[in-house]
Amino acid sequence: MKITKNVSQDEVWNHWKTVEGFTTDNFRSDIRDPLPTNLDWALAVVEKGDINSLFVISSDDWKQEGLCSSDFKLTTAITNYSNTQSSNGKYGDIRAKELLFTSNQSALDTKLILVSSSKEGPFTIIEGNKRAIALGKVERLIGLEIFCGISPSIKDYLWARYSRE
Repeated sequence: MKITKNVSQDEVWNHWKTVEGFTTDNFRSDIRDPLPTNLDWALAVVEKGDINSLFVISSDDWKQEGLCSSDFKLTTAITNYSNTQSSNGKYGDIRAKELLFTSNQSALDTKLILVSSSKEGPFTIIEGNKRAIALGKVERLIGLEIFCGISPSIKDYLWARYSRE
């Protein structure tokens, strides 16, 4: 990841709140509350070398739907998505996003939120997983500006457990 600018956690949360249309400040506490308190947040750009270090959130429903078997790598999810015709569940949501990205590149927000224990990764997407798969399918991940929170304590974060290498 190429770090371009340090940002505040409030900026990240306000962005997430806007993207998802939340109206209260206690949104997605299941994901946000267990995060370590010592995260350093930054805007960063995804580089080609980062692609194999990107993971979807470590939530077992991704595996149950077949997107993340055999691992939780974003590249695996993109391949599994590409190789199925299903439009059920997450597949349908991703297909709709892919269509939007194909017809209007600015139709959806692309500033995903990732966390990592270091600047070198691995990186776990905690917000924007379906958009990330759609963006990967239309080959728009490299050069993407994202938010990234870095803390050595991420190694103990529940939602990043499948990204540990």
